[in-house]
Amino acid sequence: MSETIVYRRKRAKHPFGVAEAGKITMLSTDERDEKIIVYERRKHKKKQLNVLDENARIRTLSPDKRQDARMKTLSTDKQHEKIVVYKRRNTRMQLKDLPEAGRNTIIATDERHEKAPTNERYDKVIDYERGMLRKTELTDLPEEILGSIVSRFPLRDAVRTSILSTKLRRIWTCHPDLNFTSWAMFPENKIKGTEQMKLDLIQGMLSVLKQHRGSGVKRIVLRALLDQRTSSAINTCVRFAVTSRAKSLSLLLSPERPYCFPTYLFDTRDESKSVLEELYLKFVSLRIPPGFTGFTHLKRLDLFSVYDIVADELQDLLKNCLLLERLCLFMLKFEKLVISESLSHLRFLSLTGCHEVKRIEISAANLERFEFGGTNDTKVVFTQPLQKVRYASIQCGNFDSRVGEFVLRVLPRSIPGVQTLVWKTEGIEMDALPNCLGRFQSLKTVQVDLYATRGPYAGDVLSFAALLDAAPLLESFFLKLIGFVNHPYSGIEEFRRLPNSPHHHLKFVGIQDFTCSRDQIELVEYIVENAIALKNMIIKTSTECYRDAAINSPYMRKDERMQIM
Repeated sequence: MSETIVYRRKRAKHPFGVAEAGKITMLSTDERDEKIIVYERRKHKKKQLNVLDENARIRTLSPDKRQDARMKTLSTDKQHEKIVVYKRRNTRMQLKDLPEAGRNTIIATDERHEKAPTNERYDKVIDYERGMLRKTELTDLPEEILGSIVSRFPLRDAVRTSILSTKLRRIWTCHPDLNFTSWAMFPENKIKGTEQMKLDLIQGMLSVLKQHRGSGVKRIVLRALLDQRTSSAINTCVRFAVTSRAKSLSLLLSPERPYCFPTYLFDTRDESKSVLEELYLKFVSLRIPPGFTGFTHLKRLDLFSVYDIVADELQDLLKNCLLLERLCLFMLKFEKLVISESLSHLRFLSLTGCHEVKRIEISAANLERFEFGGTNDTKVVFTQPLQKVRYASIQCGNFDSRVGEFVLRVLPRSIPGVQTLVWKTEGIEMDALPNCLGRFQSLKTVQVDLYATRGPYAGDVLSFAALLDAAPLLESFFLKLIGFVNHPYSGIEEFRRLPNSPHHHLKFVGIQDFTCSRDQIELVEYIVENAIALKNMIIKTSTECYRDAAINSPYMRKDERMQIM
């Protein structure tokens, strides 16, 4: 490269000095530090512009012409099409001052070095104003990512995003979770009366269903005090669930005039075959027509206070739900129910509040969780031992001989692998315990909720010691006493003592609402004497027991007793 040495003017003073200026002018153009120091000849007042190199030429232009000189570009050796902009020190280049090509030039990646067209989107745009990459806005993201973000919003917030941009106006119409409830669709400070809220809810639901694309729907929930008088709006919601191929449908309506569920919409002969996997109905009238096979994909069925369905219709419905994994029946009116072997996928079975049922037969071999709540007249028959059941919950009336026979003799041989047993019962009769007890070979946790009743057999807590003896591997025992009146032990009657039966695995014992009665103290004494491995025992007294003990305490002053009373 040819070098141009320019001598310092006679009266000109340079801040770097003559020697420093000479060093800078001797450097090549590529090594200069964006500072071209030009010295004029001692004899000539003006230096010809064409003698200087490119960098010096730009720096020596007048301020009026310097703006145009900034726009000039120099091509690099590798032809990366980078825009090289020379600017003065401490001067910020504005984006609007750059040429159109400079605005749309992208930083080349390792694999591709080309200039993007003006009308395309760019991964990285040079922001000349800040000297850094421009920040990506939310609307620049692909629709798939935006849809995933908006789908995590509640329905009301997802709809409100439509005012942000035209693109988001289309995104929310694919929301997968349609929750039509008053607290989900309206703010708390705008909830009005019942009738007005019904009208607003129906209007909002119909508006959402009309604008929704009808694809990608996973769950539809309608929870409102609607009945048969608003069946047209409810039918629209159910029909949308069928046409959109929703996976879950929940209808929780009003019990005043039960809504008639339209099973004809789920007829498999229709082209829009339903793929419904979860169905939850509450306060709904349900009738199953003969030969109905509309719920062949159903995996979860919850019927809560469903009206008009009879035992034969319910049985036909279950025969066609071969993929059923969860079945919950609450407060239904039928006399007999058969859970056959064809329900091989059934894992969870809950039958509670069905007080008119007389007989229940269970043959589901893969059942893992069983919950039953009914009267003492209901007979539960296990046609074969269910080896996979790990959790069982039994809720019945008084602890009489029939309940004792079922819990302490039938269950040990019917569900031998159960590990957790929850037993909810009322008063205990004297002859409730069977003569020969079964053995829970795998039972580790027992929870007993005992409800107090009136009468001579209000309860004898010591009877639950037999349950401890029936579970040799028991580790945790919890007893909750509900509604017991405080009758503390007077000290006159003698304690009853049961034969010693060591428990080598019982470690944790908890008793809640302890009232200090004789039978409760006897049970505690039995556990302390026989639980060899006991680590922790927690006894919580009731509020009344604490109050009576405090009032009768000789160490409490009279004014303190009055505050407690």
